[in-house]
Amino acid sequence: MKALNCPRGHGPLEPKKLMKQKAYKGVDIEFPADALVCPECGLEAGTVESAGKVQRAMADAYREKMGLLTSSEIKSLRKAKDLTQQQLAELMKVGIASIKRWETGLIQSESMDLALRISLQQDTYEDINSGNREISLPRIKLVAVTFERIIGKRLLKVGDKFLFLAKYLWYADMLAFRKLGKGLTGASYAALPYGPQLNNYNYLVRPIKASNENDAEPLNEDEQRIITRVATTFPEERAAYEAAHREKIWEETPNGALMPYSLAHDLTEI
Repeated sequence: MKALNCPRGHGPLEPKKLMKQKAYKGVDIEFPADALVCPECGLEAGTVESAGKVQRAMADAYREKMGLLTSSEIKSLRKAKDLTQQQLAELMKVGIASIKRWETGLIQSESMDLALRISLQQDTYEDINSGNREISLPRIKLVAVTFERIIGKRLLKVGDKFLFLAKYLWYADMLAFRKLGKGLTGASYAALPYGPQLNNYNYLVRPIKASNENDAEPLNEDEQRIITRVATTFPEERAAYEAAHREKIWEETPNGALMPYSLAHDLTEI
């Protein structure tokens, strides 16, 4: 940082790292900032270089508070996957300029954050955990609304974290894999204390609700029969919830670990 003198005649300003607090996009954040400070009067000054770093620090503090990947996390995860910015852009079907901006401070949308997590935190080619299908949020929505129509109850509720819906989705995906060799949605499922749940569900709930089921690949007759079988087996939400808790697949999978589709043949409640 370029040396500057205090305009009040107190001599050179000293470089310091400060913690600042500010409202950013309506959210209170705390972020580190490099500044030149007068040791006598406390006057603070910055440079063009430090201003750019401050903007990035503010954006990352906001992203961290909102549960979005920060610029450094995106860059670190990309390098861990041995991907160039161009390769990540191609994988996500976005322009390389977007990757560059996200890695240097531009805040990504929730939907793009989800796309980043799927590309960087999950193994796209791990068919054993995705049911031999690429994940599709519109198809998850389609399967959900199909369940709603059959059982005559709302599963995509406002404020709901898919406590019950996830059990229906899990049974349908697993049963489809067992019978057809391919899941319905491409979702992966983790063993959590409240039963099988969509992996990274905290980041999936809102995008799934916002997606358009009409954009999904239509359900074929076999897939519709599977959903109907699950719905008629568990006409009440609590029945699906309790049945999932009796499954050895869930009981024997460590908390937080993924439940591979290869265990679908071990289902006992359907």
